[in-house]
Amino acid sequence: MNDTRQELLAAARAHLDAHGLEGLTLRQVARAVGVSHGAPLRHFSGLSSMLSAVTAEAFDELVATVSQHVDAVDADPLGRLRAAGQGYVDFAIANPGPYELMFRPERLDRTDADYLRASLAAFDQLAALTAAAQAVGWQAGIEPAVLTGVLWAGVHGIASLWIQGSLPIATNTDDLDQFLSVFQVDLAGLPTHKET
Repeated sequence: MNDTRQELLAAARAHLDAHGLEGLTLRQVARAVGVSHGAPLRHFSGLSSMLSAVTAEAFDELVATVSQHVDAVDADPLGRLRAAGQGYVDFAIANPGPYELMFRPERLDRTDADYLRASLAAFDQLAALTAAAQAVGWQAGIEPAVLTGVLWAGVHGIASLWIQGSLPIATNTDDLDQFLSVFQVDLAGLPTHKET
C-alpha cells in the first residue's frame, strides 16, 4: 500500500515538472500510475491532501539541499548564509513544478501536519542561519524575523522570475548567478565565496 502511495506522489510530481498545476487531477495521477481512479482516495482525502504530501516532500528536499550547500563552506556564518541562498535557488531551478506548488497554499490542505512541519522547518532553517550571521554583527539592528523574510523574498523572487523566464527576458541577461550575487553581495552585504 505504501508503494502505491509513493507511486502516486511520484506521478503527481512528474506531472508538476512537465506541466505545472494545469490538468493535475486525482484521475490523471491514477491513470499515470495504472491504478483505478478511486485508488488515490485510499491514500489521500482528496487532491489537496495529495498535493500537500508532494509539497512536504519538496520542503524536506529543500532543507536537505540548503544543508548540503551550507555544509560545503567553512564555518563563517556569513558565508553559510550566502550558501543557503544558492542552495535555495538551485533547488528551485531543479524542481520547478514542486517549487511552484510549495507556494500555492490555496491548492493545499493547510491543516496537514506533515506539510506544516516541513514548511516551518524550511523557514526555521533560514531563520537560524540568519540569526547566526546577526550574532557576528551582520545587520544586527534589523528584527530577525523581518530580515529572514527579506532574504527569503529576495532569493525566492530571483528563482521564481528566472523559472518563469521573465528575468532573463526583461534584463537581456542569462547569468542567474549574477542576479543572486548582486542581491546577496551588493545589496545584502554578504561576502563573496572567495571571502568565506
